[in-house]
Amino acid sequence: MQTEQEIIDWLRQRVASKLDVSAAEIGADVPFTRLGIDSTEAVVITGELQELLEIRVPPTALWDTPTIKELAEYLLSKSG
Repeated sequence: MQTEQEIIDWLRQRVASKLDVSAAEIGADVPFTRLGIDSTEAVVITGELQELLEIRVPPTALWDTPTIKELAEYLLSKSG
């Protein structure tokens, strides 16, 4: 994953699988809390992102950047 869109797509797919819905139903500008992501799931997702992107992702990243789009922008700025 190198582009913002690739990160957004991965996050949408990841959230969609948790919610058992299509990724197309997950809005990139909807807050994670409205998507049903709790603190436990947020820590799991940040760990997966660390492995995928090979950068340090703080466990609070989903709360500090509360939407998929904002998180993707943040991650891209850290990986560049």
